[in-house]
Amino acid sequence: MSKRVVLTGLLALATGLLSLGAVAQNWNAEQQEVWNVELQQWKMAAAEDLSWIDSMVHPNLSYWETGLPMPQNLASLNRWNRYSAANGATLEQELMPISIAITGNVAVVNYYYQVAREDNDKKREMVTGRYMDVLMKDNGRWKFIAWAGGDDPKK
Repeated sequence: MSKRVVLTGLLALATGLLSLGAVAQNWNAEQQEVWNVELQQWKMAAAEDLSWIDSMVHPNLSYWETGLPMPQNLASLNRWNRYSAANGATLEQELMPISIAITGNVAVVNYYYQVAREDNDKKREMVTGRYMDVLMKDNGRWKFIAWAGGDDPKK
């Protein structure tokens, strides 16, 4: 492969990655507000602060995690987040926004993530994945009402 082809490919990749950052930097105030809710939720979950469920999730929640046979509800979220918090830890995480579309009191957020986790046996793993979250503005606050996604399949 010639150097020109490699350089052209690298330039195209760099341009594409820079354009993702540019999209995030050009968000309006409402989009930034929604993204801050996303960041806060992940921060609280990583710190095993399960109060995010009561304060940031709408009671009519319906979510479908990758690998589950069907959508789950708020009771399931509470149950499985308590289990996860007691059986491992998040060491590091990074969220990479893709898009935020807002219409009225509904926001749809697409993003990619990378997480370093450790279980109780001190076994560490790096995972990547993606989510599409739906938030609804309820009494002036953005709350999660639905999402779909999760970890990418292990290779």
